[in-house]
Amino acid sequence: MLSEIASLVGGTLVGDDREVSGVTRDSRRVGKGDLFAALPGERRNGADFASVAVAAGAAGILSEQRLEVGIPQILVGDARRAMALAAHAVHGQPTGSLLEVIGITGTNGKTTVSYLVDAVLGYAAIPTTLLGTVATRIGGVVEKTYFTTPEADDLAVLFRRARDAGDEAVVMEVSSHGLAMDRVLGTRFSVAAFTNLTQDHLDYHGTMEAYADAKARLFLEHRAGTNVVNVDDAFGAELARRIEGAVLRTSARDESAEIFAYDAEFGADGVTARVRTPAGEGALRSPLVGAHNLENLLTTIGIATALGVSLETILEALQTSGGAPGRLERVSDPRGVSVLVDYAHTPDALRRALAALRPVTAGRLIVVFGCGGDRDTAKRAQMGEAAARGADVCVVTSDNPRTEDPEAIVDMIEPALASEMPRADASNRRGYARIVDRRAAIGAALAAARAGDTVLIAGKGHEDYQIVGDERRPFDDRLVAAEAIRALVEGR
Repeated sequence: MLSEIASLVGGTLVGDDREVSGVTRDSRRVGKGDLFAALPGERRNGADFASVAVAAGAAGILSEQRLEVGIPQILVGDARRAMALAAHAVHGQPTGSLLEVIGITGTNGKTTVSYLVDAVLGYAAIPTTLLGTVATRIGGVVEKTYFTTPEADDLAVLFRRARDAGDEAVVMEVSSHGLAMDRVLGTRFSVAAFTNLTQDHLDYHGTMEAYADAKARLFLEHRAGTNVVNVDDAFGAELARRIEGAVLRTSARDESAEIFAYDAEFGADGVTARVRTPAGEGALRSPLVGAHNLENLLTTIGIATALGVSLETILEALQTSGGAPGRLERVSDPRGVSVLVDYAHTPDALRRALAALRPVTAGRLIVVFGCGGDRDTAKRAQMGEAAARGADVCVVTSDNPRTEDPEAIVDMIEPALASEMPRADASNRRGYARIVDRRAAIGAALAAARAGDTVLIAGKGHEDYQIVGDERRPFDDRLVAAEAIRALVEGR
């Protein structure tokens, strides 16, 4: 009922009481009996579409201002927060005791950890919904993802669908945007996990302090049953001290951490280590490459331990889990060149990926990378610096330019490369090239590679598109690389 929702969200009901069947912020999706949330926006105000919602049969309007409409209204101080609470209520509070929700946040590693946790739960025969950057999967059915963390009205529906499908757990990535915009308000988290904090999304948050505060909200406001925190990250160590609830700290350095790895070894075939946990000790073996993936594995072990999965089951599952699509994903090259595609699109992620590949590269380490348009411009020089210091050959190119001129984006990256290395030519082993067309850049990097070399194609990972202007054009680094390799092998 509208009156019950008004009471729940601290609003005032203006008009008669009515039954409510759903909650949505999108006037195009309003059905008979729905509550339409008229959210304020940067470009358009939801109030401008109230008449559309009325015509579609809305039972009421949730708004921060009184509108001239012929149906009841719930007036609130913050429509976005009220919408989140209302949506969860209308859909029967699907999280918590009925559905275990695992929320994973951090700059890098969210997707890899979510896939690893999903693999462990699957191995333990726990039916699981997966929500994140790559895909949505509910009841075993995979769907396209549009946001890393869906809006609150959509999220409540997804939770209800997960419960109705018989899934017992939800593994989800929780973005800083999602936290800052109250998209997960109303969600009851069984486990919250933190991977790391490095520079990203400053176009939205403005400062690293604001970005960090957004991440911290998952732990300080949402109060999960157990919090799993990587304390090898400086902010993670601080965060672990601030959390009031149960904390499982993960570390490969601090022996006092509840989840601790030692005797770690890294090779081309993956990671091995001894792991000590509150549930015992065991041998960790994983096909994932690099020290950064040991951090992801420890976070996974912490989450699964918090959920009561046995250490034996966890370690058995991780032996064969390859992680997430587009995260150091291999593309076969019969010439003896190691070709990998990775989502690394921040300075730290690129630095970590290159550091993981350096020890397992006999020849040169070649990287293809760029920076997205209409996003944090301050990280562009840092990306160039990370590439130049981590690789032997750098090919700077276009990423998702969006509405920016890709040449101008590369102009901002190139000085950092030029300060660290010369222009590449046939006579030098180390250097950089500027090839703005991404397909040509990938082709050139692969053509330059010889047996024993490694080529890292960074920035887009699992994405099967490139955003140019407002258009999404088909473009998959994995397919483009495979096509270029075939041409080279065939002598074309």
